[in-house]
Amino acid sequence: MLRQEQFNSLLLPIIYHHFELGQSRVPSLRSRLFSVRNSQLAEERGTGMGGMSPDAWDVYKSTKGGRKGRLDLDQLYTQNYTHVEYPVELVIEKRLVLNDQYGRIQDIVRRSGISAEQKQEIDAAGVFNNAFSGATWSDGKVLCATDHPKSPNKSAGTYSNKGTLALSKAAVSTTRIAMMRFADDKGNEIGLTPNALLVPPELEDTALEIANSNLDPASANNAINPQAGRFSVISWQRLTDTNAWFMLDDTWLSEMCNWYIREPLQVMMVHENTTEIIYELKLHYSYGVDDWRFIYGHKPS
Repeated sequence: MLRQEQFNSLLLPIIYHHFELGQSRVPSLRSRLFSVRNSQLAEERGTGMGGMSPDAWDVYKSTKGGRKGRLDLDQLYTQNYTHVEYPVELVIEKRLVLNDQYGRIQDIVRRSGISAEQKQEIDAAGVFNNAFSGATWSDGKVLCATDHPKSPNKSAGTYSNKGTLALSKAAVSTTRIAMMRFADDKGNEIGLTPNALLVPPELEDTALEIANSNLDPASANNAINPQAGRFSVISWQRLTDTNAWFMLDDTWLSEMCNWYIREPLQVMMVHENTTEIIYELKLHYSYGVDDWRFIYGHKPS
């Protein structure tokens, strides 16, 4: 009769290996859209950083050496990342081991890996699926809103990164200009260069035509398409609104969109009876955004 430690020595390598194989079979965009990093803290904190006025550089000249300008930086809103544990039980029948049916065990574990990766991809996509309603972030607003406050220290005026235009070449042009005019808390344009379109599969063909056609796809007169070559197209089947689409700046995306892994996959044998071996598997992570200034979203009515 196999003892508990023997079951562990036989099955743990199988579980880790085939769990990872299962994960690899799920198309993943998490690492493309989030800065994925390990965390050693109980909670991570991120902040949007305010702008520094370029006028400060002219003070010394304008006062004829009387005084130097000062680069003052206001910290914007703080985003807390509270790690969440996701434990589940995985039951393996002893008869599969006793009857040397390791292929069946491997299949069960691979499907567990598939399920885990699907869970994380759904969570990641939720940041964008809830961009117009639902989860709010550090400034108390949803990701794409028409009334983002300028900063914790400025009550006057708001900024917008939300529209209602259907995806088209003209809408992409309008949105690109709007993003390039994004300003910091002091009203200075921050210099975004939007370069990616995030779309559901239903809009992928349209996005590819806009981003890659050298000639205007809507013109019969061989007019050039000025959007050609400006954007990569990211199609994600996890996006649930088939009409909503997003424009991104990749550089600022990597600064603002975060995924923290508190612990790698944990596997532990927790119980055994005459017919079953019960393992616990645990994922442990958090995710979110520090600031909205990397995205413009459209939700056509």
